[in-house]
Amino acid sequence: MIPSGNNTQSGNKIFVQASLEQITIQKPLTTPQPKAILPSVEQAPPLKVENSNGKLLDKFNRYMRENNYSKSTIYMYTKVVSQMLAMKDPFSMTEDDLSDVRLYLVERYAQNGNRARFAAINVFCKHILKRKDLHLRIPGPVIKNKDVFTNEQIDAILAVAKTKNKLAYSILQTLYHCGLRKMELCNLNLADLNFDTMELKLNNTKTGNAIVSMTTTVGQALQDYIQNERRSKTDDEQAVFLSKKGVRIGEWVVRGYLKKCGREAGITSRMYPHMLRASCITHLLNKGVNPLTVQLHARHRNFMTTMRYNRPTQQQMKADIERIFSS
Repeated sequence: MIPSGNNTQSGNKIFVQASLEQITIQKPLTTPQPKAILPSVEQAPPLKVENSNGKLLDKFNRYMRENNYSKSTIYMYTKVVSQMLAMKDPFSMTEDDLSDVRLYLVERYAQNGNRARFAAINVFCKHILKRKDLHLRIPGPVIKNKDVFTNEQIDAILAVAKTKNKLAYSILQTLYHCGLRKMELCNLNLADLNFDTMELKLNNTKTGNAIVSMTTTVGQALQDYIQNERRSKTDDEQAVFLSKKGVRIGEWVVRGYLKKCGREAGITSRMYPHMLRASCITHLLNKGVNPLTVQLHARHRNFMTTMRYNRPTQQQMKADIERIFSS
């Protein structure tokens, strides 16, 4: 069983029965000299996965499912390892071969993305090949400032969303107030909502299972959507947010609503769903909320991850500097 990508109706990663021998992937052409120089992606011809490699990928896929890896992680890890197996023979792989693979990835992808790619290769070598000597050092993360909306931009986006439909408004309001990641929102089921305690239950997320507090505004928006607009294709559909076809939405729906509402609100800069989560955390910190409370709400394992969002706005900086030097 291998991940097939996105379900065109729901946007969720699904598994389909397929033969790994039939997968067509890109294999870089080998060059005679020097050995360390790897070919460009454009030169890569299609290649059939060898039967033995297909069995290894099946075993790797099964290992990840048995150890509760998320569907998106399984899909990405399988893709990375397939790429490596197209380049090198796993049964005779040496440390130099692995170094070639590392160079290939470093030259083509950003450092933060390669952290996950290196991890995929390490898991495969350790648990499937049983080769503890084959290990890639995972680079540290490149710390970047998080893109956030201003309070005024958030108000404008939500005002536009409210004129669209109840689905758009409840999606964007929930992402912002609850600080959810886009797939956490897409994966919400009706049983995960508790309007008595005003809490959301999150399952199998990036940081594990969690309970998130809902604001009154979010609770009202969700109830209004569920009671008046939500229409499911089947009676047993459990997803909270449904597409026009009555099935679970995919992340593209979330991204589409944000971009459309943002543009109509007059925002011309780049926008993506995670900005709502980043804005939630930043705005809470800027309003003086206890950082430990913000950490729990954001579900960060490390306190320092939360504090990366602790950046004053330009207006706050100007007011603080003016207050000091005008006294």
